[in-house]
Amino acid sequence: MPIKINLSEDRLRTLDPGDMLGKTLELPQQILSGMELGSDFIRAHKLKKLDALDWFGLGGSAVAGDLLQGLGLEPPALPLRITVHRYPRASSEMRMVCSYSGNTVESVHAFEDVSPSQVWLAMSNGGRLQELAYNAGVPHLKLPGGYLPRAAVGFSLGAMIAILDSVFDLRITDACGAACQKLIATAKEYRILDVAQNPALVLASKLADRTSIVYVVDGLSMPAQAIRFRAQLAENAKVWSHSAPLPELAHNEVESFEFLGQLLPPPLVIFLGSWQFAGKFADPRVGLKSILDSLGIQHITLDPVERWGKGLSRLEVGLRTMLFLDSVSVYLALLRAVDPSEIPTITRLKNYRPAS
Repeated sequence: MPIKINLSEDRLRTLDPGDMLGKTLELPQQILSGMELGSDFIRAHKLKKLDALDWFGLGGSAVAGDLLQGLGLEPPALPLRITVHRYPRASSEMRMVCSYSGNTVESVHAFEDVSPSQVWLAMSNGGRLQELAYNAGVPHLKLPGGYLPRAAVGFSLGAMIAILDSVFDLRITDACGAACQKLIATAKEYRILDVAQNPALVLASKLADRTSIVYVVDGLSMPAQAIRFRAQLAENAKVWSHSAPLPELAHNEVESFEFLGQLLPPPLVIFLGSWQFAGKFADPRVGLKSILDSLGIQHITLDPVERWGKGLSRLEVGLRTMLFLDSVSVYLALLRAVDPSEIPTITRLKNYRPAS
């Protein structure tokens, strides 16, 4: 039976007054703009090569670091070990501190807790982080304003691609630019309010009355995509989800599959990624799907090779996957008739003060 939705341009404007969909679909343009920012920045600031970098941030400010580890910018392509920290911690490595607002408490502490000489780079739209960096003489890259942090990841990602390209002479900006140009056309497809032409809307429709269970198949770039997708589902669509990686889950979580059937709304298992070990290890998805079928649990496969074909770089696969899943999360919010921009519970928690 064809999927039917009640989503028109007028209804879209009512449900999405902050234009989260439009900002989400700007991802390729944001990356291109960020690359220009990074190129301009590195011409004015000299950053030394590092063996390791501690990246401090939360939310979208952390996801850019996660993605850089998996989008083809990892050894041997990038002789730099990036470790993302979502909490303050003592360390002796040089650090990159990122906060879109510049006021994220944990990120500000990550800057203040060490000598300025240990901060390789700070990145924000302004706020306390910018003030601290300027006062301490630490290189600070200012991001464009006017966005919610989760809808501005492309700027920081593009900027860091350009910076790392220059510092390590990677020569990847041309390939990244070409991938973004192709993504611009894909983003137009994701803007069509017709399930017959928009695969992001199709998946959102399937998730409208389901609990998303994301099983990560590719351990290189897809773990970061699963983190990002779950965060977007929570903030945009206000729904709970779960994820686990293969092959680990085949050695433990599979034993609890019977309890998936007790979830409400019922689960939809998404196998995310391409199996990388053909000829070495059997693809566990075959057996897992058989078990899920026996339990009456629905599942789908989101395999980049099947969806977009062979021969794409890990960078392009990662960007395509993020754009697709980000779009799905916004459409799921709209189908649930919730404003994807508003975050009342997060705001309530930030403003919470214990009774004296």
